[in-house]
Amino acid sequence: MNFQHVRAMARKEWWHLLRDPRSLALMLLMPTMLLFLFGYAIRLDISDAPIAVLDESHSAASRTLQARFDASHAFTLRHGYASRRELREALQRGEVWGALVIPPDYARRLQQGQARVQLLLDGVDANTARLVQNYALLVLDNLARETGQSPALALQDRVYYNETRESRLAIVPGVIALVMAVIGALMTSLTIAREMELGNLVMLRTTPLTHGEFLIGKLAPYFVLGMVDLAVATGAAIWVFDVPLRGSLVGLVGISAVFLLVVMLQGALISILAGNQLLASQVALVQTFLPAFLLSGFVFAIENMPVVLQYVTYLVPARFYVSLSKAIFLKGLAPWMLWSVTGPLLLMLAVLAALTWRRARRLGLLP
Repeated sequence: MNFQHVRAMARKEWWHLLRDPRSLALMLLMPTMLLFLFGYAIRLDISDAPIAVLDESHSAASRTLQARFDASHAFTLRHGYASRRELREALQRGEVWGALVIPPDYARRLQQGQARVQLLLDGVDANTARLVQNYALLVLDNLARETGQSPALALQDRVYYNETRESRLAIVPGVIALVMAVIGALMTSLTIAREMELGNLVMLRTTPLTHGEFLIGKLAPYFVLGMVDLAVATGAAIWVFDVPLRGSLVGLVGISAVFLLVVMLQGALISILAGNQLLASQVALVQTFLPAFLLSGFVFAIENMPVVLQYVTYLVPARFYVSLSKAIFLKGLAPWMLWSVTGPLLLMLAVLAALTWRRARRLGLLP
């Protein structure tokens, strides 16, 4: 082996890296970003889980029980609910993860050693529901052991929207978001960068194409392919994985089309800024797959993340689509019933469309 040849080739490669500072920065920053994302976003326990409380007993014993839940780092109690119907509505809207119901005869039955409390759970995220139940049981066990009332306290739980607590019912709708985010952004991130690398933009400028015709023509085939992927994924979810579609299919298709346009415009903007296919594909993967997997609530509950990361998730389109997809599939809600989630997705669409158009015109990429 001739080490001079090796040194010459290594030197050439170093100069190539130094001439492409964006790729070099991505390679240096990616390990750090992965470390922080995985270190802070992945949490297999719960903290400050929002729990609604309906105290029908209004006794000293029921207030003691609430104080124990409130003192636990796992729960944050929310009061002001007057009926079980209001509790179910709060669960349906996703305001709380669970609801603690203290019956009217709680104090009397506690003295008799037969007290029971009910815990209503949102089963859309089966893993989170299981954790909430386990932590609630732990609070009750500690209270019973410290007061010498064991086995006077018992917990009766009821799970909504995923009665069998099967994790696939929550995971499969999230996978649809993951697939659409990666395919939509990754494919479109290559399209304009490919034209720039091949020098075809010079020839395109000589054509009578307008600005809108150029962008729409570039993105239309990928939109069609994305909607085909949606049809395949939805069909597999319903007929292969037995995920119930309790909401409107039209609503699911409509909000999926909006989400697909958002990630496509995100990919197009990356393509314009990167200028070459390799860098564009790398950036698209980092900006779509990792956030969609870690910061969308697809696997790990957003409320369990540090506060800073919770704010960062508002920049991740998949966060909103995952919430909508689960709500349509499992809760039977329509997108227009969740404007707090649908609105930001539409706003992202408008902002990304304006940024992509402006950046393309500024760089002279549009004919």
